[in-house]
Formats: sequence, structure tokens, C-alpha cells
Amino acid sequence: MTEKQKQQMYYFFFLWIGFLFFWNIWLNDIWTANEAFYAEAVREMFEKHDFLDIYYNYEPRFNKPPLTYWLMAISAFIFGMTEFAMRLPIVLAGIGSIFLTFLIGKKLHGTEVGILSAFIMAFSIQFYSNSRYASPEVPLTFFFLLTLYLFIVGYKENKWKYILYSYFALILTIWTKGYPYMILIGLIVFIYILWDVNFNFKKFLEKLKFLKLHIGIPLVLVLGFWWFVYMYIKFGNEFLDVYMEETLKRAIAKKSNGLADLFFYPYVILWGFLPYSLAFYFSLFGYLKNWKRIKEISFVITWFLVMLIVFTIAKGKVPTYFIQAHGAMSIILAYFIVNYKFKNWFVKIPWMASFFTAGLIILFIEGYLIYQFDLDKLYYIVILFPLLYAIRYKDFVFFPFNSALTLLFVIVISILPIIEIYRPYDKIGVAIDDSFVPNSTPLLVEGRFIHNLPFYAKRKEIGKLNLEQLKERFKQKKFLALVKEEDFHYFKNAEVLWIGYIYKKSSESRFAILIKSVLKAKKGDMSKFEKMYLVYRP
Repeated sequence: MTEKQKQQMYYFFFLWIGFLFFWNIWLNDIWTANEAFYAEAVREMFEKHDFLDIYYNYEPRFNKPPLTYWLMAISAFIFGMTEFAMRLPIVLAGIGSIFLTFLIGKKLHGTEVGILSAFIMAFSIQFYSNSRYASPEVPLTFFFLLTLYLFIVGYKENKWKYILYSYFALILTIWTKGYPYMILIGLIVFIYILWDVNFNFKKFLEKLKFLKLHIGIPLVLVLGFWWFVYMYIKFGNEFLDVYMEETLKRAIAKKSNGLADLFFYPYVILWGFLPYSLAFYFSLFGYLKNWKRIKEISFVITWFLVMLIVFTIAKGKVPTYFIQAHGAMSIILAYFIVNYKFKNWFVKIPWMASFFTAGLIILFIEGYLIYQFDLDKLYYIVILFPLLYAIRYKDFVFFPFNSALTLLFVIVISILPIIEIYRPYDKIGVAIDDSFVPNSTPLLVEGRFIHNLPFYAKRKEIGKLNLEQLKERFKQKKFLALVKEEDFHYFKNAEVLWIGYIYKKSSESRFAILIKSVLKAKKGDMSKFEKMYLVYRP
């Protein structure tokens, strides 16, 4: 392939990346439960005209700092209170994170590594899925990467103004997820500098002097922590207890799972960094074999190892915590692909197999979904594209990328609309609006709490009520409730606003389980859904 052909291919793929990140982000109702926390909190900000205090379901929510909420609020101010507006800042942060990965890779190792690392980052399954979902993980990734990029530019070019900019980016990182990321980024920077100066303590102190920590640390503390101080002044220990539970207690107070904790994040990488996780692990073994060359990637390997060690030591384990390491992993693998050539076939064959196996697994999943959802037969031709590309250009490195590209094309274009048929939350909201139910009337829900209903019902939800509690409330005026089919006869005197099926699981984040449930429903098996009646009595 000529350089001009490569350039044209890159432009083509980048256009597809943009399309697959943006298309249909407006289609699906707010997902439960994490996205619902953010979307409903933003709606209540506008309702209360209060953008400092965060509320969900009309109760204070102290769990996370405010920046993600504010980004979504700006989008809602421009585009209205829609699913598109809620997700747009997240998608933009995802695209920005890919671009920053390119910039870091290019700055450290050249344009080819930068471009390749951007492609690897784009469709890692954990990163991509979170980039279409309103939560803080991808905005955090963007500001995390921005902080590291500005640091590395300032450090390499000996320009302190970029170090200053990195302090401001760190402030935004803290506003997104909290003070632990100040510690995490600090560890990455300090250990990298120490390694870069060959553990010469005198030179290390000189580099720290260049960072002007006496300016940076007070700046970060004053500007980065003002919201936390404000919340403590206003809410006191009520805020502090919740926030410490989310941070310090989650890290050190949870019960350990022993040896299982050591393998938690390696396992998360295995599925979360697909389609390149197998190749990434192979590259790590390659670096160990040539460990003297590992300093060539000292910054990104420090970044990766610090996150792996810190989160492995922390007792609270959440898969999404590791998304901020995807940039480092992408650059590590991209550098290995560009700079390591295998002459020994005993090594080259498993190396190529790590790409080919991942690509084939993805194509198999794609074919399975096309068949199970009974999609247009033309989609089977789409599956051939990655294979034809690999054969035509003898390029197995891009085979997993192309496989992921076609899979996501099928999901975004055809499968998400089918899934949405079985997600009636917006219809419940419309039914309530059309009946002019006063906003002061809460929505009662039998047996469960449905996290995204406050957003669509535009009112407080009181969930997990049993039948006796509902019958007692029915004696009062202004009764609005979602009740189970078997208990509907107790409320026949009320007006029926809506009848339908609701997914039984409290969370839809386990997407594979949701797809399996929808496939059963398409065949008439509604066992994973519950028929409910929305009833109202003025």
C-alpha cells in the first residue's frame, strides 16, 4: 500500500469512527441506572434553577463532582432536554480522547504510532460503549488524557506554560471524578520523571523544581476543591459521609476477595480492550523479552502500571475504572506493532493469530446477531469487508478494527432500534403529560425502583412499594402508580393511562443479557419483562 493510499484509508476510517460515535445517540431512552442519575439531575437543575446543588429524584446526590452534570446542562440549554443533548458532551469527549491519544502517541513516538494508537483506542469495547452513554467515565478520560498530554509537551519541550495548562486540566479532572485522580496522576508523573532521569535523585529534584509545585499544588487545591468545600459548608457530614464512602471507603474498607482481586483488572482488560486485548498481552510479553528497550515507552508503561497496581490494591473493584488506561495500552501496542518485527515464525504466527482470532470472534458475534435478529441479508456482505481487506492488503493488524467497525455498524443502525421497542419509558412520560397529571403528584411503583422514570415522568418516584402500601395510598386523592398486572384489579376505579411491558432487571448495563432478553421477547417469550399498568386517579 502506497503512502497516498494509506492516507486515504485513514481519512475513510476516521469518517466511519465519527459516524459510529454519533449516529443514533438520540434514539434510545435514557439507560438505567447510571445514565439516569446524570440525566435526571440535569433536568432537576433546570427545574430548580440551581446548578450548584445536585439532586436526583429530588434528593441530594453527593456521589460525584459536578463537571459532567454541567457539560450536559450546557448541551441541554442549547438543544433542549433530550437524549441527544444528554449524550452529546460524552460523545465529544470520546472523540476528543481518541484525538488526545493520537497526540500523545505522536509526541512520544511519531505520527505512525499516534495514528495507529488512535484506531486501537477508538473501538475498544469498554471505551466505545461508555462514549455513547451519559456518565463521567469518558469526560474523565478526556481530562485525564489532556492533563498528561499537556504535561508531556511541557516536560519534553521544557516549556512551563504547558505545565501550567496541565494544572488547569488536572483541576477539571478533579471536578469530574474527585481528588483520587490528583494522587493517581501525581504518581504517574513522579515515577516517570524518576525513571527518565535514571533514578538520579539530584536530577529528579531539578525536574520537580521545573514543575513549580509550589505554584501548581496550591492552584489545584484552591480551584480543584472549591465545590467540595462549598458542599461541606452547606450539607456538612451528610455530604462528607457519602463522598468518603464513594472514594476512601470504597478503596480501603471493602472486603477483599483474596487472589481473585489480583486478576480482576487483567480479566477486565481481556474483554474490555477487545478487539486488541490479545495482541496487547502478546506485546507485553514481547517487551519483557526485550526488557532493556522498555524505557523507550517509559511514560506509557508507567501510566499503565501505576493504574494497574493502584486499582488492584484498592479493594473496591469496578471495571470502568480502567478506561483511563486505554490510551496508554493503545500506545504501548501501537509502538510494538510499528517497531518490532518478527523473523522467527514460531513467534510471528501466534502474534498474527492474536489479531486474526479476535477479528474472527467479532465477525462470528456479528453473524449471530444478524441471524438471531433476522436482519437484512445484505448485512452478511458487510461481514466480508474485513476479510477482503485483510486478504487484499495482507494487513491483519487492521482486521480486528475492521471487524469491530462492521459489528458496531450493525448494532447502531439496526439492533438498537429493535431493542428500543422494548423500552417504553418515554411512552410512560408522554402518557402522564397527556393526562395533565400535576407535577406535585409522585409516581408510585410497585415492587421496584425504575431509575430513569423520574426523567420521563418529570416528578418524584417512590418505588419498591408493596401491594398493601399501594392500597393504603389509593385511599388518598391524586394517585399515580405503576402496578403489576396481577394486582391491577385492586385499582380498577382509576383511569388506565398506559399498559405495557418493562424489563425486569434493575440495570441494563449488562448489554448482552439485555439483548438475550429482547431476542426471547421477539419470539414471544416475555419472561424477562413484566406487564404493568399505569393508573391515575385525580
